[in-house]
Amino acid sequence: MIMKHNILLVVFLSLFSATASADASVDDLLRKMKGIQTNPVELKAVIAQGEERGRLCFSCHGRDGNSKRDYIPNLASQNAEYLFTQFEHFADGTRKDYVMSKLAKQLTGEERVAIALYFANRQVTPRESKVAASADGKRIYDSTCFVCHGASGHGNDQYPRIAGQPLEFLSNTLKSFKNNDPDRKNSPMVAVIKNLSETDLQNVATYITNMP
Repeated sequence: MIMKHNILLVVFLSLFSATASADASVDDLLRKMKGIQTNPVELKAVIAQGEERGRLCFSCHGRDGNSKRDYIPNLASQNAEYLFTQFEHFADGTRKDYVMSKLAKQLTGEERVAIALYFANRQVTPRESKVAASADGKRIYDSTCFVCHGASGHGNDQYPRIAGQPLEFLSNTLKSFKNNDPDRKNSPMVAVIKNLSETDLQNVATYITNMP
């Protein structure tokens, strides 16, 4: 067991030796992440590191990435590149959150990569919604949301997976875009939902939270 642990550690350290510097750019780290995802041995090693460093996240987002509170998003099965990019936004001040902003600044770029890959490779368990999805919610999603987030709500490297997120989190996030929250002003979502009513937002949030 000790030998196996040491092998994984050596793989992990050698993996990052070429670019493990404080001034590694976001693009460099994203390229490194994509390379890791194509190599099963490297990916396993980095996920193990991500689990260790991700302990700081477990109290809110859950050990398996399924959040413990309805106003906090699931990180499990989220797109790794998107997770990493959001970490960078908290670190550089583009996004602000009392906890996340401090946490992101304490982690190196390589640690943020590892944590993103760890959570991306956990299995999401969507909340069991007490509110049924409506036809209006589907109509709004199909006409407004699917272009970026896809028909399944799973997004891609640039856009987040939103399917199965907690209803309270979805509702609060959409309201922050609608109400021109200063921390969200640069998001394309502000323009996307500006013509939707609060009822529309609630309907589409309910539809999304019921998506698998």
